[in-house]
Amino acid sequence: MREQKNIREMSDRELRSYKRALRLRKERRCKVLRISIIAIATLCIIVIFSASYGAIKSNANSKFKYYTSITVEAGENLWDIADEYIDYDIYENKNKYIAEVKSINHLDESSTIVAGQMLIVPYYSAEFVY
Repeated sequence: MREQKNIREMSDRELRSYKRALRLRKERRCKVLRISIIAIATLCIIVIFSASYGAIKSNANSKFKYYTSITVEAGENLWDIADEYIDYDIYENKNKYIAEVKSINHLDESSTIVAGQMLIVPYYSAEFVY
């Protein structure tokens, strides 16, 4: 490694060369710093947009849960009601839906429904009603 002279001992030519080398080194450091900042900012923007896209996409398919009151018709049972109001995107099967209907209406396993009885049933809709 070459030994560095004291600045006071350098000739004009050596001093200009030394200053040029310092300036170029400083410019290189600034350029690397700028590129690093741009790369980090770009990465952050990509991550934020990716997370936002996932949230927007999941909200686009969301449905709102509502409840309605129905009157049981003659010959109708919980399976028939489930056929009309169930949303298979939400419920795995009819048994889960019927269990929720029984829970909402305080019906136990031995309870039967009769014509004219009022029931509250859940349903889902993409429309927001206020």
